[in-house]
Amino acid sequence: MEKRFIGIDIDRNWVRLAIVTQAPEGPELRLVDKRPWADREELHRALRELTEGTRIYGDRLAAALPASSGFSRRLSYPFKDPKKIEAAMAFSLATQLPVADQECVMVLHHRQVDDQGCQVGASAVPQTAVAAFLEAFDQENIPLQVLDLVPFAMPPALADRSEAAVVALLRNEETVIALLQGGCTSDYRLSPPLADTADPAEELIQQSRQLQAQHRLEQLPLYLLGPRADEDLVESLCQQGYAAQIPLWILDGEPVAAEFLPAVTLAWRALRPGRDGDGNFRRGSFALKGEWAALKKKLLLAGTALLTALALFVLAGWMGYAHKSRQARMLQQQLTAQFRETLPEAGAIVDMPLQLRQAIARLRTRSRLLGIDGSASALFALLEVSARMPEQVRVDITTLNYGAEGLRLEGATDSYDDLNRIARSLEQSALFGEAQIGDARTAADNQRVEFRLNLPLAGEELP
Repeated sequence: MEKRFIGIDIDRNWVRLAIVTQAPEGPELRLVDKRPWADREELHRALRELTEGTRIYGDRLAAALPASSGFSRRLSYPFKDPKKIEAAMAFSLATQLPVADQECVMVLHHRQVDDQGCQVGASAVPQTAVAAFLEAFDQENIPLQVLDLVPFAMPPALADRSEAAVVALLRNEETVIALLQGGCTSDYRLSPPLADTADPAEELIQQSRQLQAQHRLEQLPLYLLGPRADEDLVESLCQQGYAAQIPLWILDGEPVAAEFLPAVTLAWRALRPGRDGDGNFRRGSFALKGEWAALKKKLLLAGTALLTALALFVLAGWMGYAHKSRQARMLQQQLTAQFRETLPEAGAIVDMPLQLRQAIARLRTRSRLLGIDGSASALFALLEVSARMPEQVRVDITTLNYGAEGLRLEGATDSYDDLNRIARSLEQSALFGEAQIGDARTAADNQRVEFRLNLPLAGEELP
Protein backbone atom coordinates (compact mmCIF):
# COMPACT_ATOMS: atom_id res chain seq x y z
CA MET A 1 0.00 0.00 0.00
CA GLU A 2 1.48 3.37 -1.05
CA LYS A 3 2.59 5.91 1.52
CA ARG A 4 0.30 8.92 1.92
CA PHE A 5 1.20 12.45 2.99
CA ILE A 6 -1.69 14.25 4.66
CA GLY A 7 -2.04 17.95 5.37
CA ILE A 8 -4.61 19.13 7.93
CA ASP A 9 -5.55 22.82 8.01
CA ILE A 10 -7.58 23.90 11.03
CA ASP A 11 -9.12 27.32 10.37
CA ARG A 12 -11.95 29.13 12.06
CA ASN A 13 -15.09 26.92 11.76
CA TRP A 14 -13.51 24.55 9.17
CA VAL A 15 -11.12 21.64 9.06
CA ARG A 16 -9.68 20.95 5.62
CA LEU A 17 -7.63 17.95 4.51
CA ALA A 18 -5.43 17.16 1.49
CA ILE A 19 -3.76 13.86 0.62
CA VAL A 20 -0.67 13.63 -1.59
CA THR A 21 1.22 10.54 -2.77
CA GLN A 22 4.66 10.25 -4.29
CA ALA A 23 4.40 9.08 -7.91
CA PRO A 24 7.37 8.32 -10.24
CA GLU A 25 6.87 11.66 -12.01
CA GLY A 26 6.54 13.58 -8.73
CA PRO A 27 4.02 14.33 -5.95
CA GLU A 28 0.42 13.73 -6.96
CA LEU A 29 -2.65 15.20 -5.27
CA ARG A 30 -5.20 12.47 -4.54
CA LEU A 31 -7.93 13.94 -2.32
CA VAL A 32 -9.26 17.10 -0.66
CA ASP A 33 -12.06 17.22 1.88
CA LYS A 34 -13.42 19.41 4.68
CA ARG A 35 -15.70 19.37 7.73
CA PRO A 36 -17.30 22.24 9.68
CA TRP A 37 -16.85 22.74 13.43
CA ALA A 38 -18.12 25.19 16.02
CA ASP A 39 -16.87 23.79 19.35
CA ARG A 40 -14.26 21.34 20.65
CA GLU A 41 -16.60 18.37 20.37
CA GLU A 42 -17.34 19.08 16.72
CA LEU A 43 -13.63 19.65 16.09
CA HIS A 44 -12.89 16.18 17.48
CA ARG A 45 -15.60 14.65 15.31
CA ALA A 46 -14.39 16.48 12.19
CA LEU A 47 -10.81 15.32 12.70
CA ARG A 48 -11.97 11.78 13.44
CA GLU A 49 -14.06 11.60 10.26
CA LEU A 50 -11.43 13.14 8.01
CA THR A 51 -8.57 10.97 9.25
CA GLU A 52 -10.52 7.71 9.48
CA GLY A 53 -8.35 4.88 8.23
CA THR A 54 -5.09 6.75 8.80
CA ARG A 55 -2.19 4.32 9.21
CA ILE A 56 0.47 5.16 11.74
CA TYR A 57 3.24 3.64 9.59
CA GLY A 58 1.87 4.09 6.07
CA ASP A 59 0.89 7.78 6.43
CA ARG A 60 2.65 10.97 7.48
CA LEU A 61 0.50 13.83 8.78
CA ALA A 62 1.35 17.52 9.08
CA ALA A 63 -0.49 20.51 10.52
CA ALA A 64 0.46 24.10 11.35
CA LEU A 65 -0.11 26.40 14.29
CA PRO A 66 -1.59 29.82 13.45
CA ALA A 67 1.05 32.49 12.93
CA SER A 68 -0.50 34.50 15.77
CA SER A 69 0.30 31.76 18.29
CA GLY A 70 4.08 32.12 18.02
CA PHE A 71 6.97 34.52 17.93
CA SER A 72 9.45 34.37 15.05
CA ARG A 73 12.84 36.01 14.87
CA ARG A 74 15.76 36.16 12.49
CA LEU A 75 19.05 35.54 14.31
CA SER A 76 22.65 36.02 13.20
CA TYR A 77 25.67 34.05 14.38
CA PRO A 78 29.38 34.44 13.51
CA PHE A 79 29.73 30.66 13.28
CA LYS A 80 28.21 27.96 11.07
CA ASP A 81 28.34 24.79 13.15
CA PRO A 82 24.73 23.46 13.45
CA LYS A 83 25.35 22.12 16.96
CA LYS A 84 26.64 25.48 18.19
CA ILE A 85 23.70 27.24 16.57
CA GLU A 86 21.24 24.86 18.21
CA ALA A 87 22.87 25.44 21.61
CA ALA A 88 22.95 29.23 21.27
CA MET A 89 19.46 29.62 19.77
CA ALA A 90 17.59 29.19 23.05
CA PHE A 91 19.58 31.96 24.76
CA SER A 92 19.41 34.32 21.77
CA LEU A 93 15.70 33.83 21.20
CA ALA A 94 14.80 34.11 24.86
CA THR A 95 16.15 37.66 25.08
CA GLN A 96 13.78 38.76 22.28
CA LEU A 97 10.56 37.15 23.52
CA PRO A 98 7.82 38.77 25.60
CA VAL A 99 7.39 35.51 27.59
CA ALA A 100 9.77 33.45 29.70
CA ASP A 101 11.81 30.98 27.65
CA GLN A 102 10.87 28.04 29.87
CA GLU A 103 7.23 28.53 28.86
CA CYS A 104 7.93 28.11 25.13
CA VAL A 105 8.79 25.42 22.68
CA MET A 106 11.57 26.67 20.38
CA VAL A 107 12.36 25.34 16.91
CA LEU A 108 14.78 26.17 14.12
CA HIS A 109 13.16 26.54 10.69
CA HIS A 110 16.08 27.17 8.34
CA ARG A 111 19.73 28.24 8.10
CA GLN A 112 21.37 30.45 5.50
CA VAL A 113 25.16 30.36 5.51
CA ASP A 114 27.14 33.39 4.26
CA ASP A 115 30.69 34.72 4.51
CA GLN A 116 30.05 36.36 7.89
CA GLY A 117 28.51 33.30 9.52
CA CYS A 118 24.93 32.06 9.52
CA GLN A 119 21.44 33.59 9.43
CA VAL A 120 18.72 31.44 10.98
CA GLY A 121 14.97 31.63 11.23
CA ALA A 122 13.60 30.45 14.56
CA SER A 123 10.25 30.47 16.34
CA ALA A 124 8.94 30.06 19.85
CA VAL A 125 5.38 29.07 20.75
CA PRO A 126 4.04 28.96 24.32
CA GLN A 127 3.62 25.46 25.61
CA THR A 128 -0.04 26.15 26.40
CA ALA A 129 -0.74 26.96 22.72
CA VAL A 130 1.00 23.79 21.53
CA ALA A 131 -0.86 21.68 24.09
CA ALA A 132 -4.23 23.23 23.16
CA PHE A 133 -3.66 22.58 19.44
CA LEU A 134 -2.54 18.97 19.95
CA GLU A 135 -5.28 18.08 22.44
CA ALA A 136 -7.78 17.00 19.77
CA PHE A 137 -5.17 14.92 17.88
CA ASP A 138 -3.94 13.16 21.00
CA GLN A 139 -7.41 12.39 22.32
CA GLU A 140 -8.51 10.98 18.96
CA ASN A 141 -5.22 9.01 18.60
CA ILE A 142 -4.42 10.74 15.31
CA PRO A 143 -0.70 10.26 14.60
CA LEU A 144 0.29 13.84 13.77
CA GLN A 145 4.02 13.65 13.08
CA VAL A 146 4.72 17.24 12.00
CA LEU A 147 3.49 20.46 13.66
CA ASP A 148 4.92 23.62 12.09
CA LEU A 149 4.07 27.32 12.20
CA VAL A 150 1.88 28.60 9.36
CA PRO A 151 4.32 30.98 7.57
CA PHE A 152 7.10 28.37 7.54
CA ALA A 153 4.95 25.41 6.42
CA MET A 154 4.10 26.82 2.96
CA PRO A 155 7.47 27.07 1.08
CA PRO A 156 8.02 23.33 0.33
CA ALA A 157 4.93 23.35 -1.93
CA LEU A 158 5.74 26.67 -3.66
CA ALA A 159 9.54 26.65 -3.89
CA ASP A 160 9.51 24.97 -7.34
CA ARG A 161 7.25 27.68 -8.79
CA SER A 162 9.45 30.70 -8.13
CA GLU A 163 12.83 31.48 -6.61
CA ALA A 164 11.35 34.48 -4.82
CA ALA A 165 7.68 35.38 -4.32
CA VAL A 166 5.17 36.85 -1.92
CA VAL A 167 2.63 34.41 -0.51
CA ALA A 168 -0.64 35.70 0.89
CA LEU A 169 -2.38 33.20 3.13
CA LEU A 170 -5.92 34.51 3.46
CA ARG A 171 -7.54 32.49 6.24
CA ASN A 172 -10.72 33.13 8.20
CA GLU A 173 -8.60 33.35 11.34
CA GLU A 174 -5.79 35.62 10.14
CA THR A 175 -3.97 37.01 7.14
CA VAL A 176 -0.30 36.17 6.64
CA ILE A 177 1.85 37.89 4.02
CA ALA A 178 5.11 35.93 3.72
CA LEU A 179 8.26 36.51 1.68
CA LEU A 180 9.48 33.33 0.04
CA GLN A 181 13.21 33.27 -0.83
CA GLY A 182 15.43 30.32 -1.69
CA GLY A 183 12.80 27.77 -0.72
CA CYS A 184 12.12 29.16 2.77
CA THR A 185 10.17 31.93 4.50
CA SER A 186 12.60 34.74 5.16
CA ASP A 187 10.06 37.21 6.63
CA TYR A 188 6.30 37.68 7.07
CA ARG A 189 3.63 40.10 8.27
CA LEU A 190 0.55 39.20 10.28
CA SER A 191 -2.76 41.07 10.10
CA PRO A 192 -6.48 40.47 10.84
CA PRO A 193 -8.66 38.57 8.37
CA LEU A 194 -8.83 40.23 4.95
CA ALA A 195 -12.59 40.72 4.90
CA ASP A 196 -12.33 43.12 7.84
CA THR A 197 -10.56 45.70 5.68
CA ALA A 198 -12.30 48.22 3.40
CA ASP A 199 -10.25 47.46 0.27
CA PRO A 200 -8.75 43.93 0.31
CA ALA A 201 -6.69 44.40 -2.86
CA GLU A 202 -5.20 47.69 -1.69
CA GLU A 203 -4.39 46.20 1.69
CA LEU A 204 -2.57 43.26 0.07
CA ILE A 205 -0.61 45.51 -2.27
CA GLN A 206 0.44 47.80 0.55
CA GLN A 207 1.55 44.91 2.80
CA SER A 208 3.38 43.21 -0.07
CA ARG A 209 5.23 46.37 -1.15
CA GLN A 210 6.31 47.15 2.39
CA LEU A 211 7.58 43.60 2.88
CA GLN A 212 9.53 43.68 -0.42
CA ALA A 213 10.92 47.14 0.21
CA GLN A 214 12.23 46.04 3.58
CA HIS A 215 14.37 43.46 1.74
CA ARG A 216 15.12 45.73 -1.27
CA LEU A 217 12.92 43.73 -3.61
CA GLU A 218 10.09 44.68 -5.95
CA GLN A 219 7.57 43.29 -8.44
CA LEU A 220 7.64 39.76 -7.08
CA PRO A 221 4.78 37.44 -8.06
CA LEU A 222 2.00 37.19 -5.52
CA TYR A 223 0.43 33.79 -4.70
CA LEU A 224 -2.99 33.81 -3.03
CA LEU A 225 -4.05 30.87 -0.84
CA GLY A 226 -6.93 30.28 1.54
CA PRO A 227 -10.72 30.50 1.72
CA ARG A 228 -10.76 34.30 1.21
CA ALA A 229 -8.80 34.15 -2.02
CA ASP A 230 -10.93 34.21 -5.16
CA GLU A 231 -10.76 35.16 -8.81
CA ASP A 232 -12.34 38.56 -8.17
CA LEU A 233 -9.51 39.46 -5.83
CA VAL A 234 -6.94 38.18 -8.36
CA GLU A 235 -8.53 40.27 -11.12
CA SER A 236 -8.57 43.37 -8.92
CA LEU A 237 -4.86 42.93 -8.14
CA CYS A 238 -3.99 42.37 -11.79
CA GLN A 239 -5.87 45.53 -12.80
CA GLN A 240 -3.60 47.48 -10.49
CA GLY A 241 -0.53 46.03 -12.20
CA TYR A 242 0.26 43.33 -9.70
CA ALA A 243 1.22 39.79 -10.89
CA ALA A 244 -1.22 37.89 -8.69
CA GLN A 245 -2.42 34.32 -9.13
CA ILE A 246 -3.92 31.39 -7.26
CA PRO A 247 -1.44 28.46 -7.52
CA LEU A 248 -2.82 25.72 -9.70
CA TRP A 249 -3.11 22.15 -8.43
CA ILE A 250 -5.14 19.63 -10.40
CA LEU A 251 -7.36 16.94 -8.89
CA ASP A 252 -9.36 14.63 -11.19
CA GLY A 253 -8.80 17.05 -14.06
CA GLU A 254 -10.14 20.08 -12.18
CA PRO A 255 -8.32 22.94 -10.40
CA VAL A 256 -8.35 22.70 -6.62
CA ALA A 257 -10.26 25.48 -4.87
CA ALA A 258 -8.14 28.10 -3.10
CA GLU A 259 -9.63 27.20 0.30
CA PHE A 260 -7.89 23.78 0.16
CA LEU A 261 -4.46 25.13 -0.84
CA PRO A 262 -3.22 25.67 2.75
CA ALA A 263 -3.94 21.97 3.40
CA VAL A 264 -2.16 21.08 0.15
CA THR A 265 0.95 23.01 1.24
CA LEU A 266 0.84 21.14 4.56
CA ALA A 267 0.71 17.82 2.68
CA TRP A 268 3.86 18.97 0.82
CA ARG A 269 5.35 19.86 4.22
CA ALA A 270 4.74 16.26 5.32
CA LEU A 271 6.24 15.02 2.05
CA ARG A 272 9.32 17.24 2.17
CA PRO A 273 10.48 17.95 5.71
CA GLY A 274 12.88 20.88 6.03
CA ARG A 275 16.51 20.23 5.20
CA ASP A 276 18.17 22.81 7.43
CA GLY A 277 15.88 22.64 10.44
CA ASP A 278 12.91 20.43 11.15
CA GLY A 279 10.65 23.30 12.31
CA ASN A 280 8.64 20.71 14.18
CA PHE A 281 7.02 21.53 17.51
CA ARG A 282 6.40 17.83 18.08
CA ARG A 283 9.35 17.57 20.43
CA GLY A 284 10.17 17.14 24.10
CA SER A 285 7.03 16.56 26.14
CA PHE A 286 4.94 17.01 22.96
CA ALA A 287 6.65 14.20 21.04
CA LEU A 288 4.28 11.74 19.40
CA LYS A 289 3.91 9.16 22.18
CA GLY A 290 1.12 7.28 20.48
CA GLU A 291 3.43 6.34 17.62
CA TRP A 292 5.96 4.82 19.99
CA ALA A 293 3.22 3.07 21.95
CA ALA A 294 1.78 1.56 18.79
CA LEU A 295 5.25 0.69 17.57
CA LYS A 296 6.05 -0.88 20.93
CA LYS A 297 2.86 -2.91 20.79
CA LYS A 298 3.58 -4.08 17.25
CA LEU A 299 7.16 -4.90 18.18
CA LEU A 300 5.89 -6.89 21.14
CA LEU A 301 3.45 -8.78 18.93
CA ALA A 302 6.15 -9.34 16.31
CA GLY A 303 8.57 -10.53 18.99
CA THR A 304 5.95 -12.89 20.41
CA ALA A 305 5.22 -14.26 16.95
CA LEU A 306 8.93 -14.65 16.28
CA LEU A 307 9.51 -16.47 19.57
CA THR A 308 6.50 -18.70 18.90
CA ALA A 309 7.79 -19.51 15.41
CA LEU A 310 11.25 -20.16 16.83
CA ALA A 311 9.82 -22.41 19.54
CA LEU A 312 7.80 -24.34 16.94
CA PHE A 313 10.89 -24.65 14.76
CA VAL A 314 12.96 -25.95 17.67
CA LEU A 315 10.15 -28.32 18.71
CA ALA A 316 9.79 -29.64 15.17
CA GLY A 317 13.55 -30.11 14.94
CA TRP A 318 13.67 -31.89 18.29
CA MET A 319 10.74 -34.15 17.34
CA GLY A 320 12.40 -34.95 14.02
CA TYR A 321 15.66 -35.69 15.79
CA ALA A 322 13.88 -37.83 18.39
CA HIS A 323 12.09 -39.78 15.64
CA LYS A 324 15.34 -40.34 13.74
CA SER A 325 17.08 -41.28 16.98
CA ARG A 326 14.40 -43.89 17.76
CA GLN A 327 14.72 -45.30 14.27
CA ALA A 328 18.51 -45.44 14.63
CA ARG A 329 18.22 -47.26 17.96
CA MET A 330 15.74 -49.75 16.51
CA LEU A 331 17.99 -50.38 13.50
CA GLN A 332 21.00 -50.78 15.80
CA GLN A 333 19.11 -53.29 17.90
CA GLN A 334 18.04 -55.21 14.79
CA LEU A 335 21.60 -55.14 13.45
CA THR A 336 23.00 -56.37 16.76
CA ALA A 337 20.44 -59.17 16.87
CA GLN A 338 21.28 -60.20 13.31
CA PHE A 339 25.00 -60.05 14.15
CA ARG A 340 24.54 -62.23 17.23
CA GLU A 341 22.44 -64.66 15.25
CA THR A 342 24.99 -64.82 12.43
CA LEU A 343 28.08 -64.98 14.63
CA PRO A 344 27.02 -66.48 17.94
CA GLU A 345 30.66 -67.25 18.80
CA ALA A 346 31.68 -63.56 18.62
CA GLY A 347 32.52 -61.94 21.92
CA ALA A 348 32.48 -58.18 22.35
CA ILE A 349 31.11 -56.15 19.45
CA VAL A 350 33.75 -53.62 18.46
CA ASP A 351 33.29 -53.01 14.73
CA MET A 352 30.48 -55.01 13.15
CA PRO A 353 31.46 -54.49 9.48
CA LEU A 354 35.11 -55.38 10.16
CA GLN A 355 34.20 -58.43 12.28
CA LEU A 356 31.79 -59.64 9.58
CA ARG A 357 34.41 -59.20 6.84
CA GLN A 358 36.91 -61.20 8.92
CA ALA A 359 34.35 -63.96 9.51
CA ILE A 360 33.51 -64.07 5.78
CA ALA A 361 37.22 -64.32 4.94
CA ARG A 362 37.60 -67.25 7.32
CA LEU A 363 34.56 -68.98 5.80
CA ARG A 364 35.90 -68.47 2.32
CA THR A 365 39.19 -70.06 3.36
CA ARG A 366 37.39 -73.05 4.80
CA SER A 367 35.12 -73.36 1.78
CA ARG A 368 38.07 -73.25 -0.55
CA LEU A 369 39.82 -75.96 1.43
CA LEU A 370 36.69 -78.06 1.26
CA GLY A 371 35.86 -77.12 -2.32
CA ILE A 372 32.46 -75.84 -1.38
CA ASP A 373 32.77 -72.60 -3.28
CA GLY A 374 33.55 -74.35 -6.58
CA SER A 375 37.32 -74.09 -6.25
CA ALA A 376 39.66 -77.10 -6.03
CA SER A 377 39.55 -79.22 -2.89
CA ALA A 378 42.64 -80.82 -1.32
CA LEU A 379 41.76 -84.18 -2.87
CA PHE A 380 41.33 -82.62 -6.33
CA ALA A 381 44.70 -80.86 -5.97
CA LEU A 382 46.39 -84.18 -5.01
CA LEU A 383 44.86 -85.89 -8.04
CA GLU A 384 46.03 -83.05 -10.31
CA VAL A 385 49.61 -83.36 -8.95
CA SER A 386 49.59 -87.12 -9.48
CA ALA A 387 48.27 -86.80 -13.02
CA ARG A 388 50.80 -84.08 -13.96
CA MET A 389 53.92 -85.88 -12.67
CA PRO A 390 56.21 -86.92 -15.57
CA GLU A 391 56.18 -90.72 -16.01
CA GLN A 392 59.96 -91.15 -16.55
CA VAL A 393 60.81 -89.14 -13.41
CA ARG A 394 61.23 -90.91 -10.10
CA VAL A 395 60.09 -88.70 -7.23
CA ASP A 396 59.33 -89.26 -3.57
CA ILE A 397 56.93 -86.77 -1.90
CA THR A 398 57.53 -86.50 1.83
CA THR A 399 55.33 -83.47 2.59
CA LEU A 400 52.19 -82.16 0.93
CA ASN A 401 50.71 -78.99 2.49
CA TYR A 402 47.49 -77.64 0.99
CA GLY A 403 46.18 -74.28 2.11
CA ALA A 404 44.18 -71.26 0.94
CA GLU A 405 47.25 -69.83 -0.79
CA GLY A 406 48.24 -72.96 -2.67
CA LEU A 407 50.17 -76.24 -2.47
CA ARG A 408 53.63 -76.85 -1.01
CA LEU A 409 55.49 -80.06 -1.91
CA GLU A 410 58.63 -81.36 -0.24
CA GLY A 411 60.48 -84.45 -1.41
CA ALA A 412 63.40 -85.85 -3.43
CA THR A 413 64.15 -86.69 -7.05
CA ASP A 414 67.14 -88.00 -8.99
CA SER A 415 68.52 -84.74 -10.46
CA TYR A 416 68.05 -81.06 -10.85
CA ASP A 417 66.84 -81.61 -14.40
CA ASP A 418 64.12 -83.88 -13.10
CA LEU A 419 63.15 -81.21 -10.58
CA ASN A 420 62.80 -78.65 -13.36
CA ARG A 421 60.72 -81.07 -15.45
CA ILE A 422 58.40 -81.62 -12.45
CA ALA A 423 57.99 -77.85 -11.93
CA ARG A 424 57.31 -77.13 -15.65
CA SER A 425 54.81 -79.99 -15.86
CA LEU A 426 52.83 -78.99 -12.75
CA GLU A 427 52.53 -75.30 -13.70
CA GLN A 428 50.85 -76.37 -16.96
CA SER A 429 47.81 -77.27 -14.88
CA ALA A 430 44.93 -74.77 -14.90
CA LEU A 431 44.71 -75.26 -11.13
CA PHE A 432 48.14 -73.86 -10.35
CA GLY A 433 50.07 -70.76 -11.15
CA GLU A 434 53.80 -70.48 -11.84
CA ALA A 435 55.81 -73.09 -9.90
CA GLN A 436 58.42 -71.70 -7.51
CA ILE A 437 61.38 -73.84 -6.41
CA GLY A 438 61.95 -72.64 -2.87
CA ASP A 439 64.87 -74.86 -1.83
CA ALA A 440 66.90 -77.46 -3.78
CA ARG A 441 70.05 -79.21 -2.54
CA THR A 442 71.94 -82.47 -2.96
CA ALA A 443 71.08 -85.07 -0.34
CA ALA A 444 73.67 -86.34 2.17
CA ASP A 445 74.23 -89.55 0.14
CA ASN A 446 75.01 -87.50 -2.99
CA GLN A 447 72.56 -89.70 -4.89
CA ARG A 448 69.41 -87.59 -4.95
CA VAL A 449 68.23 -83.94 -4.91
CA GLU A 450 65.98 -82.76 -2.08
CA PHE A 451 63.57 -79.90 -2.90
CA ARG A 452 60.67 -77.69 -1.79
CA LEU A 453 58.23 -76.68 -4.49
CA ASN A 454 55.53 -74.01 -4.03
CA LEU A 455 52.49 -74.09 -6.32
CA PRO A 456 50.14 -71.13 -5.85
CA LEU A 457 46.56 -71.59 -6.88
CA ALA A 458 45.66 -69.89 -10.11
CA GLY A 459 45.13 -66.17 -9.47
CA GLU A 460 46.85 -66.28 -6.03
CA GLU A 461 50.27 -65.04 -4.99
CA LEU A 462 52.21 -66.77 -2.26
CA PRO A 463 53.49 -64.62 0.54
